[in-house]
Amino acid sequence: MRGNRLGMVCLMTWGMVTGLLGQQPAGRQVVEAAEQTLLSLGMEEIRVAQTDSVCTIAYEDNIYRGTYRGLAAVIEALRSLPETEQAAAYELVVLDDRIPRLLLTLPRQTAALEVSYDTDEAMRRLKGKERRNKMAGRIDVVLYPELFLQNSWLDKLYGVAVNFSPAIRMDLWKGAVLTGQVVLPVYTNMTDFRKYIRPGVITLRQEFRLPGGVLGRLTTGNFTGNRMGVDAALRYQPARGRWLVGANVGLTGSSTCYGGEWVVSTWRRVSGSVWGRYNEPHYGLQIDLAAVRLVYGDMGARLDCRRHFGEVTVGVYGLFTDGEMNGGFHFALPIPGTKRGKRRAVRFRLPEYFAHEYRARHGGSYGDELLGYSYEVRPDENGSRGYDAPDFIKKEILRIVTK
Repeated sequence: MRGNRLGMVCLMTWGMVTGLLGQQPAGRQVVEAAEQTLLSLGMEEIRVAQTDSVCTIAYEDNIYRGTYRGLAAVIEALRSLPETEQAAAYELVVLDDRIPRLLLTLPRQTAALEVSYDTDEAMRRLKGKERRNKMAGRIDVVLYPELFLQNSWLDKLYGVAVNFSPAIRMDLWKGAVLTGQVVLPVYTNMTDFRKYIRPGVITLRQEFRLPGGVLGRLTTGNFTGNRMGVDAALRYQPARGRWLVGANVGLTGSSTCYGGEWVVSTWRRVSGSVWGRYNEPHYGLQIDLAAVRLVYGDMGARLDCRRHFGEVTVGVYGLFTDGEMNGGFHFALPIPGTKRGKRRAVRFRLPEYFAHEYRARHGGSYGDELLGYSYEVRPDENGSRGYDAPDFIKKEILRIVTK
């Protein structure tokens, strides 16, 4: 009897040990397979954690154009793994400049995926995990084409300026990017600063995320619109992301070429805005309404309405400041090439989109009173870059992975 009991104890102990040993490689197998899959796609800042049956992955995509193409590629690659190397469910956290932006929850049934701005819990599960394929110190040389049109003269149909504006973009620490750009005129029929070689966007930008869906950005340097100074922005985005609110404030001075010389002024002009956004899910509409104080002190409101057709964005806007009306249209078109090469120390590439905004009024009283002047802090600011409304991202991913 005693021998039988001892045998049963040994058998149970052996079963528990082999069971535990059998579980550990499976967990490691899922994590290692996920890491290798994302590395093979060229993703950066990869972190992976396994919790029960859920595999949580964070990564930054500097390969695919836009947001949803990279997510679709990751989903297809993970679901093509052998069954033993797949998790029952995945959480995918998309980073931008190493700041969490989006969370995609992927169950067994791909059609049941969900997209949200709420990344806090997922990032806590990844705390302390090793990062693979780090991006600090890597450089992109981006070759921007630029077009400017103005119709405020009587002796010519349009004022035209075509520029080639290469920019160097270096990733520093988490959320920090250094940008340096030079504007090289290709053709212009205008006689102002546009005929000179001049500085473009030269900035140090720091972005951060606070718990609860608050994103912030602080930028200093040389901006578009012939402005130089410092700009701060905050926005709050609930998990579903249909309604967003935000604000920004800037302190700037002039930064212009006069007679071929770069001339700057004291930073004394205060501008800013408070805005709200609604992302309409059915038609891909984005509606922005802002109360604004512009560069030269004129105050009023701006209304933008954009529609997103996949990666193409078109829109119109109206601006009312100091009793004067203005308006126009804007668009962003994808530049051919949905993928870029994997990054090494230095990579040359085209921008993801070509963007343009046309303003109806330039001259007359509107120009004399310096109304409607604003600036951007990034050379790649446009309606398509970074548009990541959860409903829109989900629809576009399902369009790709289920076709």
